[in-house]
Amino acid sequence: MLRGIAAGLGAVLVSASVLAHKLPDLSCRAFSGKFVQLTTQSGRRFDVYRTGPPSARIGLLLLPGKAGLDQHTLAWADRVGAQGYRVLTMGLGSKHKDGSAPTGTHGRSVARERAALHYLSAPGRKIVTFGWGRAGALQSIQASGADPADVSGTVLCNGGVSAKPALLRKLKSEVLLVAFQKTTPPAKLQAFEARMRLYGKPLIVHYYHIDPEAANPTGRHFDSAIAQEVWGQARLFFRQIAFLCRRCAPYPRLLFGYRR
Repeated sequence: MLRGIAAGLGAVLVSASVLAHKLPDLSCRAFSGKFVQLTTQSGRRFDVYRTGPPSARIGLLLLPGKAGLDQHTLAWADRVGAQGYRVLTMGLGSKHKDGSAPTGTHGRSVARERAALHYLSAPGRKIVTFGWGRAGALQSIQASGADPADVSGTVLCNGGVSAKPALLRKLKSEVLLVAFQKTTPPAKLQAFEARMRLYGKPLIVHYYHIDPEAANPTGRHFDSAIAQEVWGQARLFFRQIAFLCRRCAPYPRLLFGYRR
């Protein structure tokens, strides 16, 4: 289901011809970006997919969770990059582009995320981590905590509310949570909001009383308006992040808050 959500929102951004393209090989040049290999400080290598203009003011580290670097993720990354964002996407653990390698340890994962953020950084660019589903949202929090001084925004879509306090305390970025009633009951959402207030972490919440499958184009309950609404909230968040100066001025007090 989580993979379906990412694919569904990607479908709003990707043309039908791209989604219909069956890829026997993920290096197919139907994609406008390319795979690059990064190296952690300890010398471990891993694959990421890069796309979007080098001059972009916003850099997105897209974390698709269990979906990995499949054709839907790559098409989604390309379409987001075409909208003016510099995009880097990577799978869970030490997966390569064929998805064959196993997930690594927590420490190795943090090292990879830190290397990805360093690669994505550029003068004048704000960095946002963007995670889908339970696994992707948790990785988004983890990545933001791996290099908190250089991450300006953290997006959690349909996940992240069960993150451990130790991870949440590391955040220094603004946080956008997109949650659905079916997978995030009100009590769980309220507990997460309370923890974020306790730790003094800025948070925007968009809570939908719908089935997350509404964003899945292959499902019976797909609703393109819902998918567009979710992406629209993300883009608004990116615009807000782009005009914030983390080092030279305080945040406008009323810019971020709780929204339903």
